[in-house]
Amino acid sequence: MATKSKPKKTAAPKAKGPGVIGTIIETISRDRGATADEMLAVLVKAFPDRKADGMRKTVLIQASKNCTSKERDEKRGLIYCRQGRR
Repeated sequence: MATKSKPKKTAAPKAKGPGVIGTIIETISRDRGATADEMLAVLVKAFPDRKADGMRKTVLIQASKNCTSKERDEKRGLIYCRQGRR
């Protein structure tokens, strides 16, 4: 006769916050938009365990993919905006 094994107890899943791409979208959705360097600074602060080099590549790809407009500012550089902010 086979014995039944007890179900394994698993820890309750932790509530996750926004990921890297979600954080990029939140950052470009601000009233003034965001540059790639500004987005990278936010990501490095939010995700200290990840490499900044990899996140920079993600920023450049996702910002251009998810923005609705781009502007060039003399002081800030290329600004990515979302939802027709400008």
